[in-house]
Amino acid sequence: MICTIKPGYKISYEKALLNNFNFPNTKINLRYLLCGPPKSHGEGIFYRIIQKKEQKCIQCIIFYKIQRFPYHPHDYHPFYIYLDDDNRVEFIILDDGHHFSKLISKREIENKKSINITIFLLDHGLTDQINRFSKPFKPKFVPLLPEQIKKWWLINNMAQLKLRTKLIDPWAPGLIPKVPTQKKSLLYRLNYILPTKIFTFAEENQRFTFRDEVFCPYCKTMETLDFMPLHQDPATGKYFLQKQVTCKNSHRYLIQYNFENGQIEYR
Repeated sequence: MICTIKPGYKISYEKALLNNFNFPNTKINLRYLLCGPPKSHGEGIFYRIIQKKEQKCIQCIIFYKIQRFPYHPHDYHPFYIYLDDDNRVEFIILDDGHHFSKLISKREIENKKSINITIFLLDHGLTDQINRFSKPFKPKFVPLLPEQIKKWWLINNMAQLKLRTKLIDPWAPGLIPKVPTQKKSLLYRLNYILPTKIFTFAEENQRFTFRDEVFCPYCKTMETLDFMPLHQDPATGKYFLQKQVTCKNSHRYLIQYNFENGQIEYR
């Protein structure tokens, strides 16, 4: 059994709640610049709605089969929309490059008539800072079913979906920034597509990420996880992910992702 949602949460796929991102207190516009929207067969905005008591989160993953620069198969860019019990948008977090989380706060949402989420640059990165020159597109919504998540997780190469514990639980610690990221020039995003970093102020919000976090058992240094090699237990036939991590202080330790309970384990 592979856990795709935290126990106690509910999943739905209500198109009426999506309503093309028209909410009682705001409208979310999807746009693109310098790269096209996902439109090939099998691509689109994969979504599901997670309910935790009165709270709801619309999880969206913009999925491309190929990223052309830098080239790699499968490209996933998440953004989450958090709703209150009246289906008003409380806040939004989006992938600010390399799966670092950026917060669009309730105050910012209330001060604007609408929010633009724009796919830009050749790596399909997301931003809310572009209001001109970009073009709108009509999203192709695809239900993010458990079987699709399992299929992406069980890829044993860099095309693997790297969202795990914070896909299972969109309220997980380390995902939602406490305060909005300070706005700055979008030039820092070039650090994520060029082979060499050219701006040193780009990573002020690294503490919050869509990816899994592990902490060195010797010095407590935090590392975020990317691709993890897939293994299968020959005795039980169960799959798991396992990786040896080397922290910034050169300590080595082994971690494993347990698909059954959706947790990172230290071996």
